[in-house]
Formats: sequence, structure tokens, C-alpha cells
Amino acid sequence: MNKQIIITALLALVAISAKAQVSFDSRGGCLNVVDFSRGQGIGEYGDGCISASYLHERFITEQFSIGGGMGYSHHEKYKFSAIPVYLSTHYFFLDKRFSPFVNLRVGGFAQFNAKNVGTNEKYSISKEKQGFSLFISPSIGVKIHITPNISVMASVCDDAYLAKAFDTNRNDYRSKLIHSLGIGIGVCFQIKGW
Repeated sequence: MNKQIIITALLALVAISAKAQVSFDSRGGCLNVVDFSRGQGIGEYGDGCISASYLHERFITEQFSIGGGMGYSHHEKYKFSAIPVYLSTHYFFLDKRFSPFVNLRVGGFAQFNAKNVGTNEKYSISKEKQGFSLFISPSIGVKIHITPNISVMASVCDDAYLAKAFDTNRNDYRSKLIHSLGIGIGVCFQIKGW
């Protein structure tokens, strides 16, 4: 039920953003991105992840924007869902219709619907709460404009969630970064005057 509410809210934001589009001019404008990604676990504690996110950034220069966002992710082996809330920044290498970019998202996350908890097995998370649930996601990709104010973004990202995962070498729960290397596809809206 919670997943349906989150997805419905994200889709409503897309509809509202699409109605407000008026210009690609970055002066006084903002960037809104709705994206979906699918990743495979990397590293000893990595886990496959499906995620969706929405971010809103304000242009500082023609090629640099900064703002915030939130999302939803589900982790397959650890069997928990998360809602990350983060600061986000994009740097676009070209001020053209087609531009490569880098993106960094840093923040925290709320964890819920955890099913593999306290089993003392690999891909189990602790019953005790993590002090701070760090979320970090660097990515690299490309933005292609379909119209002056709507574009498609494709990226490769490394979503990392800090959680108390079971360490099989120490036979105890330790703070570990759970990495997921994924491919993301998003729709980008640029709005003048925000």
C-alpha cells in the first residue's frame, strides 16, 4: 500500500511540473527530474535495488544546478524499503541540446518494511537502528532535449545506503555501505521563474 501512495505522489508531481513548463532559459529557472533506476549489487555487501526519485534543482549558472529531492527504493536481498531525502547537484558539461553531466546526491534515508532482520545471516540487517542512515549516489550520464523545456536523461549511478548489516567474518552486525550499480532513465522538466 505504501508503494502505491509514493508512486501516485511522484506521478502527480510529474503532471503538475509538465503543466508549468514555459521556457528552457535557465536564468531564474529550475530543473525537475523524475527518474527510475534498476541496479545490481556490487561489493561484498551489495544488493540489487529498484528505485524511483523526484528532484528539484535551481540553476546557479547555465551549467550548474543545486537543490533537493526524495525517492523510494526496494532492496532485494536485504528485503527492506527506503525513502532517501537528499541534497542534489548537477553539472552539465555543455550548454547545448545534448549534454553529458555528473550528478551527486547526498542525504539520509528512512527504512521501513524490513523483513530480513536479526537473522544473523548474510543479507540480514540489525534490529538496532543505525545512528545516521547515510545515502549517497554519484552518477554520470547524458541529457537530450526533446523540446526546449523537456528532456530525457540516462545515467549510470552507484546508490549506497549505510546500514547495520551482518558481517559474516566477525559474526556480528556492523555499519556497511550497501552498494547498487544501476542504470537510470528520467524525464527532465525545466521551469522558468522558480
